[in-house]
Formats: sequence, structure tokens, C-alpha cells
Amino acid sequence: MRALSLPYILLAIAPATLGAPGPGPRSAQQQQFHLAAQAVSAVSGSQAPLPDPPAQGHVQLLDSDGKHERYDGHQVWRLDWARLSTRVKDNILNAADSLGLDIWRASSTTFDVRVPPLSQSILRSLLPADLVSTYIPDVQALLDSAPVADDPLPGDGGDDDDVWNVTTLASPFHDGYHTLDQVYQFGEALVSHFNIVTSYDIGTTAEGRPIRAWSAKIDEEATPGIPEDGGDAHDENDKFEFIIQANQHAREWVSSSAAMYFLHSLVLDATADSTSHAAQLLRTFTFTVVAVVNPDGFTYSHEHSRLWRKNRQDVGGLLCKADSPGIDLNGNWGHKFVPSRLACSESYSGQTAFEAHETRAMADYLVNGSNPEAGRTLPIKAFIDLHSYGQLFMFPFAYSCADFPPDAENLMEAGLGVAKAMRMTTQGEGYQTGQACDLTYRSAGDAIDYSYAVADVRWSYSAELRDTGTYGFVLPPHLIRPTGEEVSAGLRYLATFIFDTEIDL
Repeated sequence: MRALSLPYILLAIAPATLGAPGPGPRSAQQQQFHLAAQAVSAVSGSQAPLPDPPAQGHVQLLDSDGKHERYDGHQVWRLDWARLSTRVKDNILNAADSLGLDIWRASSTTFDVRVPPLSQSILRSLLPADLVSTYIPDVQALLDSAPVADDPLPGDGGDDDDVWNVTTLASPFHDGYHTLDQVYQFGEALVSHFNIVTSYDIGTTAEGRPIRAWSAKIDEEATPGIPEDGGDAHDENDKFEFIIQANQHAREWVSSSAAMYFLHSLVLDATADSTSHAAQLLRTFTFTVVAVVNPDGFTYSHEHSRLWRKNRQDVGGLLCKADSPGIDLNGNWGHKFVPSRLACSESYSGQTAFEAHETRAMADYLVNGSNPEAGRTLPIKAFIDLHSYGQLFMFPFAYSCADFPPDAENLMEAGLGVAKAMRMTTQGEGYQTGQACDLTYRSAGDAIDYSYAVADVRWSYSAELRDTGTYGFVLPPHLIRPTGEEVSAGLRYLATFIFDTEIDL
């Protein structure tokens, strides 16, 4: 999901060493609390005295293994966003960096936020009861129902081709969530088994992990077993690139799962029948999937904190918790970038655009073109940024609705077709389509704004995948396949739309 979070609200604000607040002058942290609370109290218009911050500091609860952060008693609340005035919404969002909440979703109608136990009674006193509902009563209970697996899973060793059975879409890979190593193993199994798939690294993270891409294409001369009469062939100079990236935000696991499902399904269909629609698409487009743009954060979300969202780059932040470095990647792109003040915030977008290793690598890839090992470039026709959650398919701009893309009518037409294709799958859900700034909150430094306005990729979209809030970021494994099917249908439709609109003229 697009960035927004409030640092760890009323918990992180008063460390345990402060003790109970006394009648003397307020500490800087207490003043910060009161300023934040005043902004929130604007929702109700209450003039009642503001409560003091809790005396306890934020304590990071860990599992018995001492590794995984726990969220016992944390709740996800849904605010009736549509009933709040623009001024009040702005007050809340502007106060975000002075609080400690974790915003899960902000749409034009609803606002989902994770609230730690010590903050719940205080916020209840500041918000009208009819504007708030408890959507997830216990976040830890939800996490326990879909635990982070520590036991070895398929792909931890042995012949990857055999373990994952990449010859069928019934592969066990699509039945669960996987670590970064397992995602990379599965991708390399596709490379080993299908000669139309290649892999390469487009950059390296702050912690030294590769940012890996997989590309699929059909080259008539270089691909044995694909006959030349299998469909309309295109000269190499007529090829275009179609880029999908996922997991900018570490906790949005279903995004990378859906990206790999799409790649797998496309390759299987194309190699099974050289006259298939998939094969024809691969003769025109090179489909490139960067399934985990944020390898460091993704790994941390598996090994330590399931709800981690940023990367793991050291950005200073001397007053932050020891485990709170990082940059929110989807605010660090170089179009309408706005520097952040608070490094501790989960929405910290950095001091300069492309400060993050990951956004810099992806931007270089977008500007410079295709596979760096190929020694050439391809014009990029589409850039899709996969997130969760919300069930939205959005086009630029995200930073402001005052800036309307000249291609808005075409982007909307294609987006509506994508949403219909997703809904028409076996278990398809409804997806809204529109301009990003209108369907969510305003977001500076967004990936699709950069790809559209700077990299000149006309068909730039951001997708918020399942669900609409019942599970949020903790989507159960049994919903991975339906989500992958939706993404596959939608992206194939978009590629066909682009072909019909711009290429087959």
C-alpha cells in the first residue's frame, strides 16, 4: 500500500524513564504528544482537556524464540473517512509524524489504522464513536492464524525443478508465502526449465542483497521448439518491454506472490501452445518481473517483524528504536519528491530522491532500458507497481489531483478493462479504477508518477491487490492463487489493449 504511517503513537512518546507526568513543565516528548492529540481532537471538535501521554514506553514484545515482534492487543480501526472534512483529514495526516500509529489503508471513504493497546483508550476519547469501528480486534491473533514459517519449506534444498514442479501451475509454490531465497530459487527454476526466461540483477541493496529481475520473451531465431508460423512474429527492433515490480513495501507479501504467478502462467501457456495468445504477447513484449524490489525489508518481515514496511537502510535517526531504520521506497522516487523530517516514521521517504538503493536501481532500469547484459535497450510500454491492499487499479498522478495526465481518458479506458478482466476470473473480486490521488491519499515521490512523467512510460499503473480490509496485509495463503489469477488476467488484458491501440496499427 502507498505510504502513510504515524511513528509509534502515544507509546513511543513517553519513555518509561519519565515516570508518571508531574505538574511541572512538560518534557519535549509530552509537548509532542499534546500537539498531536490536539490535531486528532479536531475530528470531534472536543474542547475537553487533553489526556497525558502514557507513562510506559513502547515495549517491543517478542515471541519465545526472541526473533519475531508480537502485536498482542493491537487492533485495526476503520474511520469513516468520507464524513470528515478536508481540513480535518489534513490535520490527521499532518499529525501522523507526531503520533505512533500504523496506517494500513487510506481511501476516499475509509481510513484503516493499527492502534497499539496503550493508545486505544486515549484515541477513543478523542474520536466520535460513530466514526470508528474495530475492524481487526487482535492483530496478533490474525498473524497466528497465518504464521511466519520457520520450518523448512519446499525449495530449501535439492533440485529446484523437482521440488517446485514448475511444469504445472499447480506447483506448490503458489500455495503459500515464501522467503526471499525461495522466491529466487523458484525464479531460477523457471530459467532452468524454460529457455524463454532469463534472470539478471538490476542492483544491490544496502545490506548487499541482489535485486533480481526475470524476463520472458519469445525470440523466433533463438528459441528452439517455437515454430515461425506460430503467430505474428515481430522483428527484435519491434519488441517492447512490459515491467512489473512488487513488494516495494516489505509486508505486502501477496504482491510478489502474484507477480511470480503471472510470470509462471504466461510462460506455461506460451510454451504449451505456440499459437496461444500468451505466445503472441511474448513475441511482441518482453515481460520483466522484479518480484521483490525491497529484498532487505522483505527478509526482515519474514525473520523479525511481519508488519515491517520500509527498506533497512541506515538513515541515522538517533532517537528511533534500534530496529527502526529505513526508507519508505514509494515516497523516494524523483518526481515531486518531498523530504521527510522524522527518520523514525514508517513513512519516512528520505532526505533526497533516490536516496534508497532500491529506487535508484529501478529508476536507472526504467530510464536505461532492458536487460543490461543484453547490450541494448527496449522501449518500455508499461510499468505496473503491485501493492496490497484495497482492490484498486490506479493511474497517475498520486501526488496531486491538480495535475491531470494528458492520457487520462485512455488510461481510464484501459484500467476499466483490466478491472473487468480481473473480476471475470473464477473467484474474481471487484477492483476500482481511477486516478491514484482520488482513490487513495496524496503521495509525493510515487513510483508511477516518476515512470509516467520522467521515464515517459505512458501505461503506468499502481495496483492495490486483495483484500478490502478483512485480513489487510495478512492475506491467508488460500487467497494467493485467486489473487494471482486476477493479476494474470488483468495484465494480459492490458498488454493486449496496448498492442491493439499502439502497435498493431
